[in-house]
This record gives sequence, C-alpha cells and structure tokens, in this order.
Amino acid sequence: MKRFLQKRWLIILIICASLFLRLYKGQEWFTYTHDNDLTGWFIKDVVVNKHPRLVGQITSTPGFHIGPLFYYYQLPFYLLSKMDPIAGMWAVTLLGALSTLSFWFVFTKVFGKKEGHIAAIVQAFSYYLIFNEREAVPTMPVILWTVWFLYSLHLLINGKKMGMVLLGLLVGLIWHLNVALVLTLPAAALAIFLSKKKIAKEGLINGLILLIIFSLPLIIFELRHNFPQVKALYLAFSTPQDDIISGYDKFQRVLLLLSKNVKTFLFSPSLGVSYFLALATSIFGFAYLSLKKIISRNLSLVLSLWLVSFIVFFSMYSKVLSEYYLNGALIIFICVLVLAISSLLTSKYRALGATFLAIYLLLNMIAFLRYSPSRNGYLEKKAIISAIDKDRLKFDYPCISISYITDPGYDLGYRHFFFLRNMHVNHPDSGAPVYTIVFPLKDIFPTDENFGALGLIHPDYSRYTKEGVINSCSGQNSNLIDPMLGFTE
Repeated sequence: MKRFLQKRWLIILIICASLFLRLYKGQEWFTYTHDNDLTGWFIKDVVVNKHPRLVGQITSTPGFHIGPLFYYYQLPFYLLSKMDPIAGMWAVTLLGALSTLSFWFVFTKVFGKKEGHIAAIVQAFSYYLIFNEREAVPTMPVILWTVWFLYSLHLLINGKKMGMVLLGLLVGLIWHLNVALVLTLPAAALAIFLSKKKIAKEGLINGLILLIIFSLPLIIFELRHNFPQVKALYLAFSTPQDDIISGYDKFQRVLLLLSKNVKTFLFSPSLGVSYFLALATSIFGFAYLSLKKIISRNLSLVLSLWLVSFIVFFSMYSKVLSEYYLNGALIIFICVLVLAISSLLTSKYRALGATFLAIYLLLNMIAFLRYSPSRNGYLEKKAIISAIDKDRLKFDYPCISISYITDPGYDLGYRHFFFLRNMHVNHPDSGAPVYTIVFPLKDIFPTDENFGALGLIHPDYSRYTKEGVINSCSGQNSNLIDPMLGFTE
C-alpha cells in the first residue's frame, strides 16, 4: 500500500483537489431545477409505487425519452439521504472524481504519463468542467463518456479487440445520456478502417452483448408500446422542428455555440477573449500538433471527422440548438490544450509551458471563486417549503395551495419537496389557503419572508374558516396526481 501511494501520490492529490472543488459549498451552489424534481419523481415512482421504469424524462424531441440509467444510478444515494434530493449532489461528485481518474488513465494510455497528469489537472481545475459536473442531470456524464470514447478510438486504430468491447458498451450508453453522441460513430468506423486489421470475433461478440444489455430498457419499452420513440425520431428528422434559422445562418450559429464552449473551457469567464478567436486558435493548434505528428496521422483524421460530424449535422438539423449538445466534441479541444502544454514542457520552451499551465489554473480559480449562485436553488427551495409547512401546521391547515409570481418555468422544481414533507397541495382555485412564492424579489411584490432570491407571501388568514379549509381539502392531493412536465407514468 505504501509503495502504491508513493507511486501514485500525484494523481491521488489531483483527485482530492477535484473532489474539494466539486464539494465546495455543495449545498449552497446546488442548482435545484425541474430536471432534479423529475429525478425525485422517477425515484419516488420506483421506491414508493414499486414501478420499475424503463425510460426517464421526455427530451426536447416530442415523444422521445432519455434512458433511465442515470436515474437508477442516483437511486442508492436517494435511499441513503432518505429521499432528500441532495443525493443528486453526492452522485455527481462521485462521477466528477471518476472523471478525473478517467482523464488521467486515458491520456496516459493514449499519449503518455506526463499528458495523463496534465489532463487530470486540467479536468480537475477547469471552471467549465467543474460546473458541468455539479449538474445532477442525465447529460452530466457526457464528457466522461467522450474521454472513454477517445480511448476506444485509440484501441480500434491499433486493432485491439478491447476496442470493440468498449465501443459496444459506450454505444449502449448513448440513449441514457445524450442521443447526439451517435454523431461520434462515423469516427469509430473510420478508426476501424484505418487499423487495416480484421475485427476480432471475440471482441465483436462481447461488444454486441454489452450493447444489447444496456439497450434492453429501450428494446423492451419499444416492443411494449409499439415503437413510439422510433416514430418520434422519424418525425424529428422528416419534419421541420422549431428553429427559425437555417442554411448559412444555422452554420454560423453552430460555430458560435461551439466557440462559446471552447472559449469558456480555455479561458474561463475571467478573460474577455473573442469566441471565434478561441475556436480559431484551437483549430490552428490542432493542425500544428497533427503536422508535427504529436497527434498521430490516424488519430488526427478520426478526431477531425468527429468534429466535422457535429458541425455538419447540427448545421443541417432544424432543431433549436443549445450549447450542451456540442459537449460531445469538447474532448478534441481538451486534447489540444493538454498536448500543447505537454509539448512546451518537453521542449526548450519549458518555462513557457509551465507559465501557460499556471495561467490556465489561475484564470479558472479566479472564475470559480467569483462564482455567484442564483440563490433560488436547493437550500432556498427546501427552506421556503419548510417555512410554508411550519406556518400551515401553526394554523392547523390540513392542506394548502400554492401560487407563483414569476416567469414561466420558474414555478417548477418544488413538488418533490412538498412530497418529502407529506403536504397536501392544491391549486389556488380550490379554496385552500394560498401561499405565494415570488421570484425574483421585487419591491412591487412585498413579501412576508425571504429565502435567498425567493420570497414568500402568507395567506390572508382572515379569509379562511376551519370548515371551508376542510372542505377544500376533501379531494385528492394535486401535488401527487397532477401530470408533471416531462414525466410519463
């Protein structure tokens, strides 16, 4: 054990730093939204209703669900926390540490020991990656998936049978994380072609077995319900979606969002660098590393196809694009940064390489320490629901109702907290005492209590009689029976 610690002390130290940065002010910075409410509802359905679920929430593509694996992964954490959604923070923190370890392992195997340690440092201290890995949502593990996909490409290029096994596992995980990851598969096909080796039968069979195992929920769901997701995908590709731009404008939009991701990763929000300058510099760096054969010819071709596949597809697809769709290509730019620093550190410009790494870490830590949460997250929502519950118990209300003074969408993310406190919550027109949640706070809406950026307006107690309240509570609990956006029973 002592020998192991002496040999691996640096990566152990990096993982500890990674854990600290992902746990620092964990509860205060835990942004609890509707997606987290959906997770709680999924787990409640499994644990309380004894309903083994085959799908997760509905995605932005109508009729298409994300897979259930990430929700089931969080289930033991929810059980340990007695169903408190802080479990989501614990779950993603563990995945964040696993990501740091994975970056070290994969970059060591693909490029070398020094590159492995630099990659782990970059991953651990990156502002962009820290906050991506603090989000307890199904797309959070996408970058972890891509680093292992990079390793599978390395194995495939070199004709290793484990490449097919790992590829089968990763393809089976795509539906559970983000379907856009299917755009990486042309790169895998090119890697197999460039290897010029016959695919090992054993590797292919084992890969297919893993693919089928992780796709079983999808297969069973489609067979039981007459292939609704296949139909949803067909409609998504055969009919125009919601985007109002197309053609060259859409291409520019894709480059803008990709540039934004790259800029935030490379320079953090601390430095006002042009988005397109950050992207152009990264592409130039990739070309230089390829010409110098720091990235091998075959790997350069495969990574180029990976990036082009994302740009071309989203430039042609008529769906409204969000930045997180492009996270599946970010690993290419992470490679450029890591290899550029490593190349400088092994050249006569060693001091310059060390300076670049130090500046990168400094910029990201400045952005991290300057981070200011919205103050309407986990702690604030939990506190305001607790205050409502205590107040209604003081007046012996068997049920209440909730209204919201906020923009659409910000009235979501409270139902699991009501469930945890076993509260009967109806609509305002039910006649039950109305508690009003205000966000953001405004002078024109005077509140009785404030919880961070959330305000609470108490009911007009004089309006309610004991008999009237009891009568309003005679029906079912709307909090439990009303449909939830994105959740399918």
